[in-house]
Amino acid sequence: MEHVLADVLRDQRNLGNKGDGNWKAIAYSTAAQSLSKHFGVHLMADNVKNCFKLWRTWYEIVSDILSQSGFG
Repeated sequence: MEHVLADVLRDQRNLGNKGDGNWKAIAYSTAAQSLSKHFGVHLMADNVKNCFKLWRTWYEIVSDILSQSGFG
């Protein structure tokens, strides 16, 4: 699911649906529609927002680990 979401968000960014640091509502809605269609589930824009927040958290954790001396 993450790979499909990343592809959709990349496409939305290329269409200009990412503002200064934040995604536009249309990007979340389009991603939710694409994921719903692709996986046969019903997702809302808020589900996509929550997934993206989780990605940020993971990114911060991994970045912190990689910045430790002797790692990476």
